[in-house]
Amino acid sequence: MYKKLLLGIAALLACTSNVKAQENIKNYDLNEVVVTASRMQLPLKSIPQKVEIISREKIETLPANNAADLLKSITNLDIVQYPGTSSYIGLRGFAPSAHNRNYTLLLIDGKPAGTTNLTSIPTDFVERIEVVKGPYSVLYGSDAMGGVVNIITKAPSAGSEGSVALSVGNFAQTNFNAYASGRLSDRVRMSLGFSRKAQDKDYQIGSKNLFKITDVQKMILDEKSYGDRMTNTQFSINQFMGKLTYDIDNAWSVNLNSIFVASNDVETPGNYWHSYGLSKQDFNRSNTYLDIKRETGNNVLLFSPYFSIYRENNFDNNTDAAFITSKEAVKQYGAKLSDTHSWGNVRIIGGVDFDANQILSQRFSDKITPINPYRPDHSILATSAFLQGAYTAERLLVNAGARFTYTAFTLEANEFLKNEKATKGYSNFTPSFGIKYFITPEINLHGSIGTAFFVPDAYKVAGMYKVGTREYRGKADLKPEYATSFDVGFNIAKNKYVNLDVTYFQTFHRNKIVNDTRNKEYTTFMNADKGNINGLELMFSSNLARVFGHASSDVELYANYTHLLKSTFDKKEADDTFVTKDLLYVRKNTANFGIAYDNHRGFTTRLNARYIGHRLENDWMVWDNLRPGIKAENYYQKGGYTSNDQVLQHPSHLVLDWSAYYKVTPSSRVGISVANLLDENYTEKDGYNMPGRSIMGHFSYSF
Repeated sequence: MYKKLLLGIAALLACTSNVKAQENIKNYDLNEVVVTASRMQLPLKSIPQKVEIISREKIETLPANNAADLLKSITNLDIVQYPGTSSYIGLRGFAPSAHNRNYTLLLIDGKPAGTTNLTSIPTDFVERIEVVKGPYSVLYGSDAMGGVVNIITKAPSAGSEGSVALSVGNFAQTNFNAYASGRLSDRVRMSLGFSRKAQDKDYQIGSKNLFKITDVQKMILDEKSYGDRMTNTQFSINQFMGKLTYDIDNAWSVNLNSIFVASNDVETPGNYWHSYGLSKQDFNRSNTYLDIKRETGNNVLLFSPYFSIYRENNFDNNTDAAFITSKEAVKQYGAKLSDTHSWGNVRIIGGVDFDANQILSQRFSDKITPINPYRPDHSILATSAFLQGAYTAERLLVNAGARFTYTAFTLEANEFLKNEKATKGYSNFTPSFGIKYFITPEINLHGSIGTAFFVPDAYKVAGMYKVGTREYRGKADLKPEYATSFDVGFNIAKNKYVNLDVTYFQTFHRNKIVNDTRNKEYTTFMNADKGNINGLELMFSSNLARVFGHASSDVELYANYTHLLKSTFDKKEADDTFVTKDLLYVRKNTANFGIAYDNHRGFTTRLNARYIGHRLENDWMVWDNLRPGIKAENYYQKGGYTSNDQVLQHPSHLVLDWSAYYKVTPSSRVGISVANLLDENYTEKDGYNMPGRSIMGHFSYSF
């Protein structure tokens, strides 16, 4: 039935695609896009660092409910994703984590997002996303070790405009959003937006795999899961956004941005076997950003205070009588002051940043009885001064800078964890350098180098808790992590005809914090001796219609491939010898590729594929005997691991998404999207099988 439905809708859209529409789809030359993540407002072509831009046009043609779904579909990264509202990413071999601050810095409009959970960021009002790969600590501080993801929301428009959109699909999915923007006066512009996403039925897991997988890999996924319902996976998420821009005069302006996201009674299955019980979760996130800017011909002075808070409550079950078992509040606040000045081919930015994180955590054994939290209350206060310059000549582009940061890390006393109040101070100097040289206007060589610094997380220093039957304990004497990264590559770009980039990257990681399992009674943490990550990135795109002389339409063929040549760390074993081990939760191969068609008369369609390579994970399910068929000989016994480590190699998968849209009138658009076209059964985190095929119908009206 699905095949007939898809073929019928595709045929209908194809037939109507030749109807003349009154408005063409706007095409962007990405070389003219200004990258705000640079904090210097530099055009993309003037930045030596590796930057990927996800435009609004791509966002609108990819079936994605949130930033996590979008990013994993269109850029190469590693992800840990759970059903409901929880997902975390890592770039260039830096593993994602659901439990600590991340190696990838997440920004909204250039300010700290207040969370590392990308599922809590719907994409309805996102204008574009900038992904900067490699360390960017010079401009943004310690959390930018693996890279920066800057999510840019829609700005208030000069003229009046608005839109409403509705999508419905299987699993009782409904997505609704409304947006309005315009001038309130000659000096004041404003925009408002609301969106709601809901899934009112449990999703169905895929019933087959495109790639052949082994019997052991089927046991990892559990053969019973194929075509089964993932119980307790319903959710809803609401978002409110408002922006206000006030032009005081020709030089001074004020921009206020406020975002509120709330989700109540999100069902959490625990895992496929529900060994942790069927539960639920509430969370809400609020962000307030203020930009006070003075801009003249060659100078930009910017002062940006910000505040965000992320609250999360977890319950013991999913009934109305459930009590809160754990709750946490994460506050991020601070201010950023920068001054950018240009002299001909030279642009310099200098400034100071004050960034504060405050985390409050509680756990309960019943409605009123507190017990030991997952991590103690703590705060991180970072004060930084930075300076960066950029030189732009006809063929040579150079940027260089440095940042000095003093970080005060304070653990509050906790009677349950038996730790006293303690404060540590860390000083760090992080330089960076980048260069791009144009051999011809179409061919350039580029390279960059930088360092990064990462303070240990509180739960790894003083936490004490259990997951299933396994106990975890913090270790007080953990050292900060350091990384030095560089990349070199070449790029061939000829307008929209072809764009090819090949980049080699290398990271040397010192004092990487890893699990210490030498004590059989509990797991703690330790600093590994060193880590080594290197690999190749390949990006290719070509407008085949332009190549063959058809300017009336666009046919874009694109591919993005990352191969990790090495991703290892040296770890001390029980006998105090060092063993080189492969990194966990990191895929050696990831790719996305596809084809997009736009006839410039109202019809667009896209087929997008995502290749998910093998990954290694600890078999946490063994503690509850959830997969009795997996024996010692089935564990991964390469890359420094033995069967005693109980590490599983998860299978690779290919996930295909398809979408097609048609502008019925200049103001209205209809479409269909299919996520997971081939009904795949796969996981982004062991035991949490992802949704199978999801079909959505779309309608939008703009005015």
